[in-house]
Amino acid sequence: MIKNHPVALAWLLSAALAACGRSAAGTPTPLQGVVEFDDRALGFELGGRVATVAVERGAVLTPGQVIATLDEGLARPARDARAAELAAARAQLRLLEAGARREDLRGVEAQLTAARATEAVVQRSLARAQGLAAQGAVPAAGLDDLEAQRARARGERGALEERLAGLRSGARSQEVAAARARVDAAAAGLAAEEARLARHTLRAQHGGVVLERHVEAGEVAGAGVPVVTVADVGHPYVEVFVPQAGLAAVRLGGPATLRVDGDRAAYPGRVELIGRRMEYTPRFLFSPRERPNLVARVRVRIDDPAGRLHAGAPAAVELGHGR
Repeated sequence: MIKNHPVALAWLLSAALAACGRSAAGTPTPLQGVVEFDDRALGFELGGRVATVAVERGAVLTPGQVIATLDEGLARPARDARAAELAAARAQLRLLEAGARREDLRGVEAQLTAARATEAVVQRSLARAQGLAAQGAVPAAGLDDLEAQRARARGERGALEERLAGLRSGARSQEVAAARARVDAAAAGLAAEEARLARHTLRAQHGGVVLERHVEAGEVAGAGVPVVTVADVGHPYVEVFVPQAGLAAVRLGGPATLRVDGDRAAYPGRVELIGRRMEYTPRFLFSPRERPNLVARVRVRIDDPAGRLHAGAPAAVELGHGR
């Protein structure tokens, strides 16, 4: 926050003015204070080289407006790589979910038909050879060779049947689940990189006015280093000090009026804070003569939508005393 006045002097002025009670006309004596702004130092959540600074001192910001950007030379390729990984994982999942192509099925079916036909031919040849062997016309070696051919034909036919059944049933549930997990992991990685990339742009979360610009394009800014200082000039505040005797009439949310030198306008406000600790300078105060100087800090929030008030300007505040 912008502090522009010695606290001890404000205490003494406020206490002295408030102790005077009411003027001869019966109106409350104004309390003295100084106009101040709520200010915020805005910076990037991560470090890097500043690419652009889009605002100047005195610029009026709107929510969401771009303030500055960091160089994306390293962050954007990392994001693109994650996007490619996600695309590949999704394509693999689609292949598993779609199952075998019709062309693959027809090809295996044709191979299976040929294997069955070969097995049938070998089986008939073996049957004839066994009949001839019983008559002693075929040597035993010939039967052994045909039996080996039959076993091989059966094995090829069985393998093709298993392959065809696998193609028709599609991928196993475990394979599909693993592919989906890879898709989820790739999507999470992409989301993380996109979030990191988004943090290369500093935006205004609230409206305000740029009081200071701390960095320039080309400089390296660390995480949290202020880039600009922004203030809410439409709602300044003034802290005044109310004597203990007058605190009972001050209420949170109660009305107040502020005036500054050189401006005839009266600015409306409200009591935002009543301090819970009594203050005094010096700290020792036990005599009845000094006790009236005991004061409490009261903050008054002012409505100034046009932004006419300036931080550091002396102000006179009148507190409303109605409940």
